[in-house]
Amino acid sequence: MAAGSNHRRTQGMKTIWMAIMLVFMVELFAYTWCRVQCVRMGYEITAATKAYEQQRTIRKNLAIELARLKAPKRIEALGRQLGLAPPATRQIVVME
Repeated sequence: MAAGSNHRRTQGMKTIWMAIMLVFMVELFAYTWCRVQCVRMGYEITAATKAYEQQRTIRKNLAIELARLKAPKRIEALGRQLGLAPPATRQIVVME
């Protein structure tokens, strides 16, 4: 009977040990998955930040271009090239 009891005890220890190893492995996989997700999210944030900065630069350049195109001196010069003249005072209508 002592051999059977010893065998059961050894079997119980193996079961406990396997359960502990299983918990450790699950924890290791969960930790690894979390770290991979963290790194992936960091890459996504970096890419989004880079895209934002590019869009901001484009918007700034477009605003500068719009201001240049709307410049009164430029429009006046284009009008002269097309044969236009400034309006006479009788041609100006003031809207209220």
